[in-house]
Amino acid sequence: MVPRQLTVVQVLPELDEGGVEGETLDLAIYLAKSGHRSIVISGGGRLVPQLEKNGCIHILWPYIGEKSLRCLQYITKLKRFLVTERVDILHLRSRLPAWIGYMAWTIIPEQCRPSLITTFHGFYSVNSYSRIMTKGERVVAVSETIKRHIIENYGIDTGNITLIHGGFDVREFSPDAVSADRTRVLREKWLPGSEKKPVIILPGRLTQLKGQDLLIESLALIKDLDFIALLIGDTDENPSFTKKLQERIRFHGLDKRIRLVGHCSDMPAAFMLADVVVSASSTQPEAFGKVAIEAMAMERPVIATAHGGSMETVLPGVTGWLVTPMNPEAMATAVIEALGDLGKTTELGRQGRLWVTERFTAAAMCEKTLALYHELKEIRQEASKPRTLTVMQLLPELNSGGVERGTLEMGRFLVERGHKSIVVSGGGRLVDQLERDGSDHFQKNIGSKSPAALLHIWPLRRLMKKNRVSVLHLRSRMPAWVGYIAWKTLPKKDRPLLITTFHGFYSVNAYSAIMAKGDGVIAVSKSIQRHISQSYHRDGNVRLIFRGVDADVFNPNAVPPERVDTLVDAWQIDRKRPVLMLPGRLTRLKGQEFFLQSLHHVTSADYQAILVGDTRDNPGYTAELNDYIGKNNLADKVRLVGYCSDMPAAFLIADIVLSTSSLEPEAFGRTTVEAMAMGKPVIATAHGGSLETVVHKENGWLVKPSDPKALAIAIDEALAMSREQLQQYGENGRKRVSEQFTAQAMCEQTLRFYQELHATRCSLSN
Repeated sequence: MVPRQLTVVQVLPELDEGGVEGETLDLAIYLAKSGHRSIVISGGGRLVPQLEKNGCIHILWPYIGEKSLRCLQYITKLKRFLVTERVDILHLRSRLPAWIGYMAWTIIPEQCRPSLITTFHGFYSVNSYSRIMTKGERVVAVSETIKRHIIENYGIDTGNITLIHGGFDVREFSPDAVSADRTRVLREKWLPGSEKKPVIILPGRLTQLKGQDLLIESLALIKDLDFIALLIGDTDENPSFTKKLQERIRFHGLDKRIRLVGHCSDMPAAFMLADVVVSASSTQPEAFGKVAIEAMAMERPVIATAHGGSMETVLPGVTGWLVTPMNPEAMATAVIEALGDLGKTTELGRQGRLWVTERFTAAAMCEKTLALYHELKEIRQEASKPRTLTVMQLLPELNSGGVERGTLEMGRFLVERGHKSIVVSGGGRLVDQLERDGSDHFQKNIGSKSPAALLHIWPLRRLMKKNRVSVLHLRSRMPAWVGYIAWKTLPKKDRPLLITTFHGFYSVNAYSAIMAKGDGVIAVSKSIQRHISQSYHRDGNVRLIFRGVDADVFNPNAVPPERVDTLVDAWQIDRKRPVLMLPGRLTRLKGQEFFLQSLHHVTSADYQAILVGDTRDNPGYTAELNDYIGKNNLADKVRLVGYCSDMPAAFLIADIVLSTSSLEPEAFGRTTVEAMAMGKPVIATAHGGSLETVVHKENGWLVKPSDPKALAIAIDEALAMSREQLQQYGENGRKRVSEQFTAQAMCEQTLRFYQELHATRCSLSN
């Protein structure tokens, strides 16, 4: 598989000259030419035109490397930039910009952050300020000696350190690539009248760290030799040190032998003027020493101080000389040897090019760095795969009902796919099943409509933090308020994705408005989706996801006859008479009294009716129903059979299943769909979700709500049908469920919604 395009941001103080800048430039251009989006943020400099000419993007942020309070303005600016541009890799290359970058990175939600890389380019002073360079998810060491420095002084895991040596551009730093005209221009500028003399070059910033003063002292010891020394570096960047060097040159009477020639934009041509190149860093070793490898690439031998990265790049007696640091005499001796046998010097230069071409090319550096980027990207993608989700669902209780069963099904689905499922509720008879399916249950009375429910806010907050919940799914109003307040108390970057499901036509008020607060809102039917839009003016990130039934459980072929027989005996069913079944909680909303009223208008006498629902759940209403049955001489026709834990078997007893909600429409009507899945024709009131599940005169009947006569007509029509006709209605219903209303589809669509919202959350959080 071809790795996808990356967006890479490198951050450093400036783009003038030096090893850090050169490596940044080489890598940025390599990325752009490889089809990646290459961005560099810096305070600007002379290398910017070259960067942009090669297809890279430069963002100019003055003061990004300045140790002053005004650099702090870039923290939130960089955070927004990383999120908006969907940056994959943030590569920090210097301490002050690294602090800015790290602080911006930490305030981005964890799942939205780019991978973070820091490069240790130098022997920074060991302190808390420098420790920032160890904060990358991976730390790049530019040499073995820097790797040891990191381990010895910061104690970080060696597995987090990647060794990537710097490198040179083989096309640019090649003797064959430099024309005679280019060297002639520099020779005439720097060496007028001295063309025949041996040339010593020390390139690098004019700073005590680079050792120009050491070279001057060593050349003062051998000033009787015939040579010209060129100190190449910007004389305006560090004027006090430049003045010091000029004074030492005059003091030793070397005005005509040592020349400060300023910045050079054509170093390959400059190296061609040299007989020997010096890297004299002494007060602090070179972390890597790019000048040395560029000189060797141009077939020039190198005299380097024997510490730091030079110990890995210069081979004494093969590609050059290593001398004791801070020792002018040792440096002078090496210069004498180099200039005393130019034939040997030429051979060392030739060997040097072979050596560095094998080990220290920019292409190798860039390839290794890009490989590291892809490795980290793959690790992050692996970590963000769906199996890493921890989903917490909140609801009042786990007794019975469509909301509860949907919660169980979603929990089981998540666990089966490697996610972690947590459910918080007030408990109930379904808890054992939930836990058998692999979900964790925490019992908290979050559905109580009393101030006591608010006592669960902080425990719930702790639970979310401890389990690092990635999705908080709220399924009922009071638990939603408790969950929402707990969620709001978390720092924004630590908040899980917030999902709410509209399971009903709640009264439109501030209390119910909580169900429209989610990052994403699930509507269980088109009717509910319209209700959300019209009542709460919420359309964005509202996803229609029909509730569904478990096709393996609600399958007539999966229910053995023994289970049906058990219910027939318990409920005293007469197998010779058609059975009308009204399942659902015993509550006025479900319309049981409306059903009983309709029976007065049913002309057929050949039927028996059973109301399935927990008679203890609402004892007052249960008493009303029993009273109505007794007073209206329906006891021989109607029976309240109580709660049923085996609804698939129960539906097989029925010939016709009813859903008679009238005071308030069904949001979806899961019981109706379960009956259809079991191959049973249904009669439902024509409003709400039933309009989307029942097709009139195809798999059932739709009747006017609160109209007992209309319901009775439909019952008579159903009872008058032949068994074959009823079976055909049932088959039509089964087909409709399998195509549109399975729990599998509901769970898959819900998980996909989670994932889509996670993918876009970064830009939404900006």
